[in-house]
Amino acid sequence: MPSSTLESRRVRRAYRWIVATAFVLFLILTGFWFFAAHQLDRIVTREIERAGARGVTVSCPGQDVVGYPFRIGLSCDDVAVDAPGEGFSLDAGPFRSAAQIYQPNKVVSELGSPVRIRSQGQPPVDLTWTLAQASTSFWTEGLDRLSIVSDSPNLAVDGQPVFSALRSTAHVRRREADLDIAATQTSARVEVPQARGLPLFDLSADLTVEGAAGWLSGSATGQSARELLAGRSGTLRSLALAFAGEPSGADLSGDFSFSDDGLLSGDFALAVTSPDRLATIVAGLAPQAASIAQTVASVIPFVGKTENGRTVIRITADQGRLSAGVLPLGTVPPLK
Repeated sequence: MPSSTLESRRVRRAYRWIVATAFVLFLILTGFWFFAAHQLDRIVTREIERAGARGVTVSCPGQDVVGYPFRIGLSCDDVAVDAPGEGFSLDAGPFRSAAQIYQPNKVVSELGSPVRIRSQGQPPVDLTWTLAQASTSFWTEGLDRLSIVSDSPNLAVDGQPVFSALRSTAHVRRREADLDIAATQTSARVEVPQARGLPLFDLSADLTVEGAAGWLSGSATGQSARELLAGRSGTLRSLALAFAGEPSGADLSGDFSFSDDGLLSGDFALAVTSPDRLATIVAGLAPQAASIAQTVASVIPFVGKTENGRTVIRITADQGRLSAGVLPLGTVPPLK
């Protein structure tokens, strides 16, 4: 038999084996996907029923498991939560989630607006955006990372606009026992009457709270700021504020701690550009902080030093009492 004929048969045999193997793998993948889809649908339905047994109604009309064959996720036409015993209700738009079938511990979700929140004794809150996505990663201890990004977010309270931005981001991650937190607001505006006329601003924060990794496992649920932070310490790498079209801005950094009574202590570096203008802006945004802002602005020329076009001063917090060297600046109220 000619060698060319033998070679041709070998090629056809190898090709049939490849096709057969691919077909078997596809059947296995299909079986696994539908098994996982059934389990996901069963878990979601079970959790909704458990919530109902506690008096909380969770609705997910059009509930469906989607993404076949390489992704798997849940979709709902809209989402609603009603907890009459707690005087709380939430209504939101369509919900979609997806995870790669080979990486089910990383889930990307999307929620449509508007979101309407009603709490007993509180004015109604309405949230809108053009796009809101969340990325979550889970590991052996539960939630490991969380990122939320929204485009054109708007917040209204009791029908009155309060806040808007071009883009908003928040990132939280577990780092051993500590928790890293980073957030930004880009081209933001406070819509309350006393802040009208103020320029757009960018606000960012980057910090670590020691021993707070458990917050991602749900230990922070329902706790006040004082309950969360009392007795804890951390590092503020940056809390930066900059205004569009103006040279004014500030960046605060340093190590901090809170006493069991919720009083702040720490050593900080405050870098300020145009302190007088910044103090005026702060007074408009937060009248309760106006006296501290004006005091800081007045002492900056005397206790600060110039670095890269900004004036930097050292600020010490001792049980809520602020000072720049020997000059008192005011007090920070305890956490509530």
